[in-house]
Amino acid sequence: MKITVSGFTGAVNAPHPKLLPDTAGTVSWNQKPGRGDFRPWREPLEVATVPAARKTIYRFGRDVAEDGRYWFAWTGTVHAVRGMLADDTTERTYYSGDGFPKWTDNTIALAGGSYPAAWRKLGVPPPTSAPTLQVSEGDSTETEVRYYVYTFVTDKGEESAPGPVSLMLTCPINAVVAISGIESPPSGALTIDRVRIYRTQTGSTGDTEFFFLRELAAGAATTSDDKRVLGEILETVDWLQPPEDLTWLTAMWNGMIAGITGNAVRYCMAYKPYAWPIAYETLPPDAKPVALATFGQRLLVLTTADPVLVAGTSPDSLDEQPLEVGQACVAPRAVVSFGHGVAWPAPDGLAYYGAAGAKLVTAGILTRDDWQAMNPAGMVAGLYEGLYLSFFTDAGGVRRGFLVDPQNPAGIFYLERGYDALYLDELQDALYVLDGNQVLKWDAGAALMSARFVSKVFGQSAPVSPAWCKVAADSYPVTVKINALELDSREVAQHIVTYGSPRCISVSSGNSSGVQFTLAAQGPEAFRLPAIAARSWQIEVSGEQAVQGVSLAQSVEEWR
Repeated sequence: MKITVSGFTGAVNAPHPKLLPDTAGTVSWNQKPGRGDFRPWREPLEVATVPAARKTIYRFGRDVAEDGRYWFAWTGTVHAVRGMLADDTTERTYYSGDGFPKWTDNTIALAGGSYPAAWRKLGVPPPTSAPTLQVSEGDSTETEVRYYVYTFVTDKGEESAPGPVSLMLTCPINAVVAISGIESPPSGALTIDRVRIYRTQTGSTGDTEFFFLRELAAGAATTSDDKRVLGEILETVDWLQPPEDLTWLTAMWNGMIAGITGNAVRYCMAYKPYAWPIAYETLPPDAKPVALATFGQRLLVLTTADPVLVAGTSPDSLDEQPLEVGQACVAPRAVVSFGHGVAWPAPDGLAYYGAAGAKLVTAGILTRDDWQAMNPAGMVAGLYEGLYLSFFTDAGGVRRGFLVDPQNPAGIFYLERGYDALYLDELQDALYVLDGNQVLKWDAGAALMSARFVSKVFGQSAPVSPAWCKVAADSYPVTVKINALELDSREVAQHIVTYGSPRCISVSSGNSSGVQFTLAAQGPEAFRLPAIAARSWQIEVSGEQAVQGVSLAQSVEEWR
C-alpha cells in the first residue's frame, strides 16, 4: 500500500471525495497554480491610493511601466478604451459608465486632484437650426435648385451630423448666395471651433448630394456661396452622437468600438468613436444585452438569456448569430475575455464560449448549489496568466476569491481574501486589485500567504496502517496532517489518549469520523508514523513552503 499526493490541481467539490483524481483535493486555499506543486501566493503590494468607494480602476499612462501612476478610479462600472489614432501623442481615452460617454487625454486628465481631473463629452452635437438664404448676385437665365446645411467641427477634426436642411432655393446657376442664421456651437464640455457649410449639386450620375462649400470659425453667423468649386461629399449625414446611456465601451477590430444602449448593441464608425449611426446595431432576440467581450475578431454579446455572436470586417457588414448556450450572464462585472474565448458567471456555474463551442467550466468541479452559495451575481473577475480570477462574497458575508483554468479546468483554487475590483496592465503583464482605497499589485509583496491543501480520501479495501511518510519540498520543516478515517468512536477516543491532544485530535470528512495527527518533516528522509489502522486516509499540507509531494507507505521498500 502506498499513497502519494502530488500535482496539487486544486479543489474538486462535486464528486464524492473518494472518487477524485489523485492530484485533486477537497480543499485548496491560497495555493498558487502553474508549477505543479503546492506553493502559496505572495501577499499583494500596495502601489497607490484612490478616493474611497470606487468600483473601477484603470491605469492611465500605459506607455510607461510604472505602478504608482496614474490611476483613474470611478464609483460606477466604467469601461475605458484607448483611442485608435495613428498620430496620437496624448493617449486619447474614451470611457462609458460615468454618466454620458466621455473622452480625456494627458493634456486634461492629469491636471490635479483625483483622476481623471477633466474630460470632454464624447460626440459632436449637430446644429439645431437651418441656414437662411438670400440671392445677392446672378444673371444667368438658367436656374437650379439648391439646399444648404452646415455641421460643427471640433479642434480634433471630429465632425457632427448636419443640422436641419435649408428651405429650397431656386436661383441662377451663377448666383452668389448670402448665407445667414448660422448658430453658435453649444458651450460646455465640448471643443467645437469650426463650422462647415455644404450645398447640393447634381453629379454626372444624376444623383444629388451635399458637397463641401467652405469652413468658418465657430461663432461666425454669416457667409456666402461665392461660386467657388465645391469639394468632397458630406459623409456625416447619419453620424449621430453616442446615446447618452451608452455603456460597456468595448474595442473591437478594424477600428470599431461597440457599446450597449437600452436593449441594443451599437457600433461606431470605424476609427471614429464619436459617430454612432443608428443603422449599426444588434438587437438580441427576446433578451437584454448586459455585457460585451471579444475573442479574436468576434464579439460576444452576453444577455439575460442566450448570447449572440457578432462577426464581420466593418460596422455595415456585421453578422449576428444567436447561440443556444442556455446560460445567461448574471454578473456583468465578472465577464472575462481570453484570446481563445469568453467566460462569464451563469446560473449553473462558470460558462465559457470559444472557437470550439460552449461549455460549463465548473461542471464536475462544483455543483449548482456550491456555485449559488458563492453569490455569483455579485462577482467581479479578471484575467491572470491565462486563468479566470474572480472575487465573490460567500454565504457568511466574507469576501473571497477563486481561480480556474477555463480551457483545462482540473480544479478550483480558492483565495481566503477577496477584493473590490481588478485591472490587468498588459504593458507590465501585471494584475492590480482594489482593496478599499488601496491599489495593490497582485503577488508582488515580500510576505507569503499561508496556503492549505487537503487531498482526496484514499479508500482501502481493508484497514491498513502506513508506517512511513516522506515529504519532497524546497525547504524544511514542513507541517503535514494525516487523517485516519472510518474509525468508530471507541477507536477515536483510544488514539487520542495514546498519542495525546493536540497532536492527535478527532476529525470528520463528510460522514466519516476519525483522527488527525500533526507531524513535521525535518528533511527529505522518510520518518515514522503512529501505528493507526484505518480504511481511509487523507493528507493535508499547509504553510509557506513549496512542496512537490507527500507519500505514505507501509515500508520504505515500497519507495524503492
